[in-house]
Amino acid sequence: MPSERVQRQLDALLDSIESAINDADWDGALASIRAVLTADPENADALTFKAMAEAALGSAVDTTPTSPPTPAAESSTTELPTSFANGRYVVKSLLGEGGKKRVYLAHDTTLDRDVAFGLIKAEGLDADSRQRITREAQAMARLGDHPNLMPI
Repeated sequence: MPSERVQRQLDALLDSIESAINDADWDGALASIRAVLTADPENADALTFKAMAEAALGSAVDTTPTSPPTPAAESSTTELPTSFANGRYVVKSLLGEGGKKRVYLAHDTTLDRDVAFGLIKAEGLDADSRQRITREAQAMARLGDHPNLMPI
């Protein structure tokens, strides 16, 4: 886990990514995404923003940090699931993996768009942890529609 000082810098970079995406400044967004992933290769927000950039640009975006391969990159050699939610989300690739979730680039067949699909790792969770995850998902679902929020 990054120190508080590094986390502040990462938060500032994530804010700049969000602003760049709102302005459709994909070069600026990608530069900041690379910076975040260099410092924190498993950062779920940066991986989600990367998926958004790929969807907007219509192709895979190379944001590979110049550091050695990360565990997320090594785990990409394992077999990917083909789909989620009874085939609604067709998996294209693994974007990254952290301690708590795996993030996939998937195609939403209902809405005909590419999405970042975060799959929470439930192995070894106790009842309190499962309840916390459920509350978090419910709270996010209640946020509604806003141009600065990602739909879930």
